[in-house]
Amino acid sequence: MQEIETKLWAKTKRYVRFLQAVPFLKMVAVCNNLAFGKVNKKSDIDLFIVAKKNRLFIVRSFVTLFLQILGVRRHHKNIKARFCLSFFIDEENLDLSKIAIKNDIYLAYWIKTMIPIIERNVFKNFLEKNKWAEYYFEDKKEFWNNEYKILKKSKFLNFSRKIFEIILNRKFGDFIEKSLKKWQIKRAKKKIIYAGDKSSIIVSDHILKFHNIDRRREYRRLWYRKHGKDLITDERFSRLFP
Repeated sequence: MQEIETKLWAKTKRYVRFLQAVPFLKMVAVCNNLAFGKVNKKSDIDLFIVAKKNRLFIVRSFVTLFLQILGVRRHHKNIKARFCLSFFIDEENLDLSKIAIKNDIYLAYWIKTMIPIIERNVFKNFLEKNKWAEYYFEDKKEFWNNEYKILKKSKFLNFSRKIFEIILNRKFGDFIEKSLKKWQIKRAKKKIIYAGDKSSIIVSDHILKFHNIDRRREYRRLWYRKHGKDLITDERFSRLFP
């Protein structure tokens, strides 16, 4: 597993660095299995992405386009070692308690294990907005103590981002954002129709979440069955994952 994990992190660093050119991108973080340290030969790479206010759909379009061109975006049956782009929010909606289920220990663990790789002065605010998640852990003083894996900045890519931001600023950017929003929401609503009861799909002006299978209730049940109402320790909770 260690070898697979090393290869996935290497691939993450190799390709996500290109997202530095995405305009209005505030943060990219690795989450789920790779952040948990629980990967296998079939694992993908889950990314959590934060956009600037009123630019969520522009950010999603650029991220999707870049990784599609690079041939590393997860889609259809192309899953192994590809990037899953299923969770986007904007910087005005960092508090994930709004989408939590009752006693959402999985979401709390998900937040705690998140690892930022592109970060533009938003992650500390994200942690502050999600202090509610500390409640579920025994060690609240070190709620988030992961190692940052911030990618080395590229002058060329950051210059490109600034040019895009100048072009997509103000009224023209508002027009593009509105057009992309209309198109993406229309497509997303079709997906919701075909999604099953086990899915967790949120489509709004501020959150785009596309999880075909929501296992939060399953992991909560497993934890309660093994440990009752005990607070979480990382080691014990990680054992719930295959």
